[in-house]
Amino acid sequence: MLSDCLLNEKTRYLGGARSAGLIREVLQPCLERGIGIVQLPCPEQHAWGGVLKRRLILIYGSKGTLLFRLRALLLPMALWYTQRVYRKLARETAAHIHDYQTSGFRVLGVIGVDGSPTCGVRKTLDIKEVIDGLARLDRHTVNTDEMNRLIMASVITGQGLYIQLLRAELEKLSVSTAMSAHDLIAELDGRLSSASVEAMLDHDP
Repeated sequence: MLSDCLLNEKTRYLGGARSAGLIREVLQPCLERGIGIVQLPCPEQHAWGGVLKRRLILIYGSKGTLLFRLRALLLPMALWYTQRVYRKLARETAAHIHDYQTSGFRVLGVIGVDGSPTCGVRKTLDIKEVIDGLARLDRHTVNTDEMNRLIMASVITGQGLYIQLLRAELEKLSVSTAMSAHDLIAELDGRLSSASVEAMLDHDP
């Protein structure tokens, strides 16, 4: 099972789409070995206002506005709403994996995106740092380089919110499956995806 933006970069943030539509080094081993691919939903698309994430755009360039001054009050509410949407999707994904496994199929694992606040497996983003950074940007002139500098400066060790919730839902169903991740920061630097993806696929008997 692959994170949505590994097969469709259109759902990424401004500047996050660095390949021609999909991540070939993640997809190619699956095609070569005849491994079925399930595309996970994009939680950010569901929670934040579609492909353009219109609700998130409100933060851009908001420093000095009432919205920015109220961020200490609004952020917990936004996180509660996001968790609610993500938990529903995580529950559906866990049920999907459980269905495959109880139907006699082997699920090799879930491939997330390290550096994502949502689908990070080992690396995620400092949300407060990102929000403060977005608020400092000029929404009329912001470009991909500015966005990527902000993203790369905000990476921390940890799991994205959706991955955290997915692990919890899998545990409720007593389902065990491997998790690996494509490295977004490596991709932004022009480097290939993490070798751990290939290693996970190598466990296929």
